[in-house]
Amino acid sequence: MSEILVRTDGGQWLEPVERGFGYEADLQRILVEHPQLIPGVGAGAVASREFQSGAGPADIVVVDPAGTLTLVECKLATNKDIRRVIVGQMFDYASGFFNMHIEEFERRWELGRKRTLQDTFGDPEVRDAVGGNLREGCFRIVLAVDAINSSLKRMVGYLNAMSGPQTSVIAVEYTRMYGSGVEVLIPRTYGLELAEEKIAVAEKNKERWTLEQNRRWVEENDAGNLARFEALVDGAAEVDIPFVGSSVGIKSDVPAGGLQIVLPSGDVVGTVYVYHYTGNSTSIEFNFTGGAAAFNRDVEAKRRFEEFLDQLGSVSVAHSAAQTLRGSYSNRRPNVRLSDLSDGDVQHLVEALSRLCSE
Repeated sequence: MSEILVRTDGGQWLEPVERGFGYEADLQRILVEHPQLIPGVGAGAVASREFQSGAGPADIVVVDPAGTLTLVECKLATNKDIRRVIVGQMFDYASGFFNMHIEEFERRWELGRKRTLQDTFGDPEVRDAVGGNLREGCFRIVLAVDAINSSLKRMVGYLNAMSGPQTSVIAVEYTRMYGSGVEVLIPRTYGLELAEEKIAVAEKNKERWTLEQNRRWVEENDAGNLARFEALVDGAAEVDIPFVGSSVGIKSDVPAGGLQIVLPSGDVVGTVYVYHYTGNSTSIEFNFTGGAAAFNRDVEAKRRFEEFLDQLGSVSVAHSAAQTLRGSYSNRRPNVRLSDLSDGDVQHLVEALSRLCSE
């Protein structure tokens, strides 16, 4: 028995007949033209179809005015591989987007939409937000189907429970019905409550400590290092190396953050953190674990990094850290106590970072 009735004006109420979709492309077209039918996607969102992810074409990619990314894969119940394929396929595509450079994403966006993100939304901050979500792997994943079965429900629940707060997964059943000369599309969602809880956690994690909060913590808890801390962050700012606060999170009330290291190519290869506070002590941690791909792909990037390590190693107290990074920059994060660095050492470190990042 149908959950809805339809009628023409003044006519008899009738149960509509389920019409379904002839092809997955039919469902794709509807969602591209009306992305607000996708849960979590609001006004002003724009969708692109058959978007190349690097791991294959995602059926639909949606960007909203806040820079939020939603990845949609459409499958019909007539597809015998729906349970096995759709989940693996979507996570494969998501892995292709993870850490994709914003310039590459925008190039592919232009192929589908014939417009840049700036032209699409009229706001340059959208591009920056999209780039941040790509780096952090922050996506909504939507499995759009014409029939949700118990197996798919079970998988959605499991994936939401096991994946991190940055990634939410929901399934939406789109039922297409016809009656009294009118077609009706009825969405039914599964997993939205779980997804919204995860999104709330992710939004909390997007709140970041400010530079002033970090400076105040050092002033109040490690005053002997305040001059060195200010020399480091102020010197870096003068050569256009930004201090980026870490996520506030919920487990610590100690501020954290670091200098974001971006090569002239635009690749974000690491962060020089000032956040390993133990007791009342401040340390610098050299984290280049995200630079492996750029260093292995780009000979010039690798050369720059090796020169940086030579310069870092010339500072006696940082020599061991430089050697550790040279041997395994992809999985080690050596640190140096800030109190062990002289004023000259701090200046030398800023100069070395400037050469690594400058044109």
